Amino acid sequence: MNRILLPAAPGFWGNWLRTAAVGVACLAGGSPALAQRSARAATHTDSVRAARDGKPKYFPAQFTFASGKQVRGYVEDYSTCLVNQVECYEVPPDQLPPPKIKAISIERLQSMSVDGHTLEALYMRDKPLKILAENLGGPGPMQIFGYAKTKNDMLLPIPLAVPVWVSTGTHEKYYWYVRLAGGELQEIPRAQKDFIKFMSKLCQQAPTLVAELQRSPNKAAGERHPRYQVENAPELVRQYNTLVAQP
Repeated sequence: MNRILLPAAPGFWGNWLRTAAVGVACLAGGSPALAQRSARAATHTDSVRAARDGKPKYFPAQFTFASGKQVRGYVEDYSTCLVNQVECYEVPPDQLPPPKIKAISIERLQSMSVDGHTLEALYMRDKPLKILAENLGGPGPMQIFGYAKTKNDMLLPIPLAVPVWVSTGTHEKYYWYVRLAGGELQEIPRAQKDFIKFMSKLCQQAPTLVAELQRSPNKAAGERHPRYQVENAPELVRQYNTLVAQP
């Protein structure tokens, strides 16, 4: 699959195969035994490693759990989509001794806000998708969320909402979920013919965009592919939101 793959935060390339590292001040009710355990004292080895590796970079984050409880935390790296769980710390990761990474199930969360980005837990037909994702469609009535996988089922989170994509040559597969204001979340078909039919219906309030979506490539002009494909569905959604906002 072709995919968008640009860094979203400092240190992203060093850790992009990890879902994310998130620090949570209180993971919604940890074990009392753990809460009473005294912290391990920093050792000379910890200090040597910190001097060698430098302090880890992280961002303040806020987590809203399904119960509505909000918790302050930290994230080392982040992308626009996390799947299944979030790896996390209970204290800032630059402390000595370095804290151990823990994990929190995405099913327990409503949303995560970090560095000006908000990721929400996605539900389809009232069932959790175990996905925490940011809207890539920009402001407007249509939202789009998603991620990509290689043919070997390796997760490739999409870090930035950009209007182009870069092929990694690994036959990526996209998983896009779209929602109109007041409507239900729907999965976008991946086959090009089904994609065009599905998105044409959703974009019917922008007829010029639908015409462009349905237009075949002009080979005489050197066009090899349709203007809009499943790979760059977020660009289509952003264009729709721009058009319907015009007077």
